[in-house]
Amino acid sequence: MNLIGEFQVAIDNKGRLRLPTALLRQLPELQEGASHAFVLNRGFEPCLTLYPKSVWDQITQKLSKLNRFNDRNRMFFRSFFLGAAQLETDAADRILLPKPLMDYADLQDDAILVAMEDRIEIWSQIGYTRMLSINPNDYADLANKVMGGGDDGVGEEED
Repeated sequence: MNLIGEFQVAIDNKGRLRLPTALLRQLPELQEGASHAFVLNRGFEPCLTLYPKSVWDQITQKLSKLNRFNDRNRMFFRSFFLGAAQLETDAADRILLPKPLMDYADLQDDAILVAMEDRIEIWSQIGYTRMLSINPNDYADLANKVMGGGDDGVGEEED
């Protein structure tokens, strides 16, 4: 899956947002009358992450192999699943955002959807603006650390 794009959307007073058609067209085609299935949970930053159900299933399959006798693994496992909710689009291509997750991401009347490969981040306008305020020099340094230097040409070599 190679989702791409940035979309500004409204959130109605019931906590529903409509997924843009341009975004839905990038998802695997559905049988007529079927709805798109997703899992929504907290992002690492104060945003939400919307996973197509097939992607969520792949991630949870990897997580199921973690040794839960390890404190760090158990804490990550617990934190990752905290607040996760299964969602389906309705006939109008809307999803209903659970109130606790909306509060976590400070979502109110509108949101920015950022499609990133196999998932979609949902940001409040304020949170998104803050996240984008990275200094261009810091961005260049980050790009160098993430994308350059490693044996495989990706990432910085470990010390």
